[in-house]
Amino acid sequence: MISKTDINGDTAALKKRKREPKDDTQPPQQQQKKHRRRSKNQANGEEVDVETHETNGHTTALHRINGDVEVTDVTSQELVGAVSDMSTAAWKIQTPMGGRMLDVDPVFSPDERYLIITYNTSIQVYTTGDSLLVRRIPIPITKADDDTELASAHIVGTVLSKCSPDNIWVVSSDGRVWYINWTSGDGADRPVAVEAKKVLDMAVDAIDIGGATVDVLLTLQRLTKASAQIVAYDSQALSAKNGRTLHIYDESPQILRTAAGGRVIVAAAKEVLHVGFLKTNKKIRNLGDLAYKFYSFDMPDIISCLDIRATTQMKPKGGAELQSVDVVVGCARGAIYMYSDLARKLSIEASASSEMGLLQPRKYHWHRRAVHSVKWSDDGNYIISGGYESVLVLWQVDTGKQDYLPHLSASIENIVVSPSGSSYALHLDDNSTMVLSTAEMKPTMYVSGIQSLVLGDRPSKDALVRRVWRPVDEISAPLVATVNPRTPSQIFLCVGNGQQATLGAGTTSTPLLQVFDISSFQGIAKHAIARTNPTDFNITTEGAPIVEPTATKLAFSADGKWLASVDEWQPPEKDIDPFITGSKSPAEVCRQRREVYLKFWEVREDNSLQLISRINEAHPTDQAEIIFDIASDPLSARFATIGNDGFVRFWTSRLRRRNDRVATGPKDQPLRSWSCSWAITLPVYEQQEDIVEAPRKVFHSGAVAFSEDGSVLFAAYGSATESLVVAIDTETGEVRDVISGMLKGEVRSIKALGSSLILLSEDLVVYDIVSDELLYSFTLKDTSEAAKRLTQLAVNYASKSFALVAPVPHPRQDKMKRGARSELTVFSIVDQEPQLVQTFPQLITSVFAAPGSSGFVVVDSAAQIWAITEGAEQAPVLKSLADLGMDGSAAVESTHDTLEVQDEASDDEMQDVDQDVEMADDDYDNHAIVVAPQRLAEVFNAAPAFAMPPIEDIFYQVAGLFSTKPSKA
Repeated sequence: MISKTDINGDTAALKKRKREPKDDTQPPQQQQKKHRRRSKNQANGEEVDVETHETNGHTTALHRINGDVEVTDVTSQELVGAVSDMSTAAWKIQTPMGGRMLDVDPVFSPDERYLIITYNTSIQVYTTGDSLLVRRIPIPITKADDDTELASAHIVGTVLSKCSPDNIWVVSSDGRVWYINWTSGDGADRPVAVEAKKVLDMAVDAIDIGGATVDVLLTLQRLTKASAQIVAYDSQALSAKNGRTLHIYDESPQILRTAAGGRVIVAAAKEVLHVGFLKTNKKIRNLGDLAYKFYSFDMPDIISCLDIRATTQMKPKGGAELQSVDVVVGCARGAIYMYSDLARKLSIEASASSEMGLLQPRKYHWHRRAVHSVKWSDDGNYIISGGYESVLVLWQVDTGKQDYLPHLSASIENIVVSPSGSSYALHLDDNSTMVLSTAEMKPTMYVSGIQSLVLGDRPSKDALVRRVWRPVDEISAPLVATVNPRTPSQIFLCVGNGQQATLGAGTTSTPLLQVFDISSFQGIAKHAIARTNPTDFNITTEGAPIVEPTATKLAFSADGKWLASVDEWQPPEKDIDPFITGSKSPAEVCRQRREVYLKFWEVREDNSLQLISRINEAHPTDQAEIIFDIASDPLSARFATIGNDGFVRFWTSRLRRRNDRVATGPKDQPLRSWSCSWAITLPVYEQQEDIVEAPRKVFHSGAVAFSEDGSVLFAAYGSATESLVVAIDTETGEVRDVISGMLKGEVRSIKALGSSLILLSEDLVVYDIVSDELLYSFTLKDTSEAAKRLTQLAVNYASKSFALVAPVPHPRQDKMKRGARSELTVFSIVDQEPQLVQTFPQLITSVFAAPGSSGFVVVDSAAQIWAITEGAEQAPVLKSLADLGMDGSAAVESTHDTLEVQDEASDDEMQDVDQDVEMADDDYDNHAIVVAPQRLAEVFNAAPAFAMPPIEDIFYQVAGLFSTKPSKA
């Protein structure tokens, strides 16, 4: 660290620190030279980046091929050696967890004990009783050649098998079909690809073919932009990849549903509904005999969702006959239309006229925007709907009377009625799913993932109608996240009120703070740290959503009891026309009306937050200036900020006083408030290389970081001429050192690790502050504005390593949209060669040190969490019950069955068993059962206390450990 005697304490006398001249007296063979060149691999066309280092006449080559790295020793005449994967050495990348819940209906198991939720890269099974993750079934949805595609494949449907309830059908948009046993995960690696340009939707029903009831998979496949076909497959047709085409229509395709054992099919185009009825005049011997008669009629509005309710009656000679078909349709402008007894009405109109007339439906209208999901109740007396308003609406069919369940956490995307009708499963827009009891409308299950911004593969249903605003189409800022030192398993993330609220009005808004526990992999709390409008009428008179503030910075105090946050808000340019005067531009007027708040929160034991102080203008000039960065003192409850006013400010707490007495709270606890204790002017350089006081608003970027012992605060900032790094004594507030020439372009981040400073701008620079020496530096490949915003740096003090994340845009895209990826590079502070270089399939939005570990945690744009660990260290994230062997495995079930048999056995039988065991002692060693302590620890420490399985399951696992070897028959 820098001591007070290194440089004169007089700030005005400080001069620009120049670099030490290179020692030319050193022999040439002792000097190190670095060369970089790029070439193409002639064998496969891959881009190869070769970096060579020459020391003592010996050359070291660093090869980079598509993210893989190898360091080889070569001669100066040629470079040889094979490329190896650095991730197989000291650092490991664990299997990702979580993900984004897709706009696909969740699936109840027949006994309603489990709920199957479809994610973007997996199928996950949860228990409905205690919300535990039973099994995660990865789906290899991403192809190896997705680099050339703008939109990757995605899952379009997940449906439970009608003939085998232990299996589910999964279909992706590129025509791959999976038949997966969700109780074991078998079949996830064996997809069948059908010939389809693009699959839009799918449905499954059990149909009697050839005297046997089999699953028939119905897919809605796009032919052109405005035409589609309905194709049916059974198991034989899937093997032959040749289905039966049932219907072709020329309107824009959207939705496909079936009911009553495949006797009725409903397909939705943009504003046309197609209803098909199974022809029963001949026996169906094979799939080729499957035929439907289709009717079509116009709808009053654009279709966004639908549901079918069909009733059947038994024939006198056996079999079932279709009795009535009721269809409810939700539309893009908020109306719901209910068509009753379609089977009879369509046949009457078809016989009366060759052209179909408009059927007269019953209309229900409450939603302000598109109806996202609509379902029939089990008894058919109610319609359940949900949409953007975060309200579950129950409609009484006969009277049209409404009942509401308001104040849900986000927009409703999917509604599913359980097989018995006793529960509703709701998939919400904030990456969460809950199960409600129909009797009390109280949640019995809740699953929440990372609620960060995700660009989905499907457009929102609200986008079916053209709006006066355009949603955000790129991820332009990193996910603000931090870890609580007091509870290292909990991460705090700045999120919005669901995807639609976050993407509204052309700008992202993140006014909420999500508390996510990575050990249990559940969101456990959510707090509003800025103004929100989740349940208000948050649309202007022009039809645009009201913009909410965005939280930009988070930092915990060293003891974890205090949280500092920064949030910003400024009006949209379209709303400030009345305020524009003179020659001011709309952007300038928006900046003048900007609001920037620095807030200090007290973090309680139950993870609740209490606002203690709000600083309205922490770095003021003639207007509210933005705060570039905030840092926490590692040894005390103190924070430091750097802003656009040319100052670094220290913030400390003090006791509140009223009438010269300490103010106390309701429980007689002393109350505190936060205020600025120091305001330190940052120096800048003029062309005469003299240090002068910085004029206000001369910076365009900045970052701060405390040293590990808290004695020095390092501030890096950029001005119009150049960027500087200053070292500030935290005891006296004096500037002790000024370093120039280390930064190029916008300052992204600064970190202190031991005696080194890690600086991130357009270059990555590692600088030793004690020896005043540049250790090494790397130039970033992509210097675009979008890449600069998403380039991030994280430091792990336990392993003395740091991780750099930089985006890799799609070759045909200039923004961080779908198809963009990120590259993660892990460095050790003592070695300039990367320890790990890995390209991720998604864009990385946040990276931070793993709690209580020597590795890192990565959050990507698909809401997945990746753990990067060192050596044999285990990932800090929770494993599923199947991975822990606690999901009711065969061993546990066999033990359970054995115990039941022994309980039911008679005394004579037990005597025979004892005799058999004694006879078997000759073959087996006769000794006491010994169980290793770690085996018991695996059972009792497999999960947190609140996530442990039932005590009965634990008992059977322990009994299995102590059970003796079976006797010979």
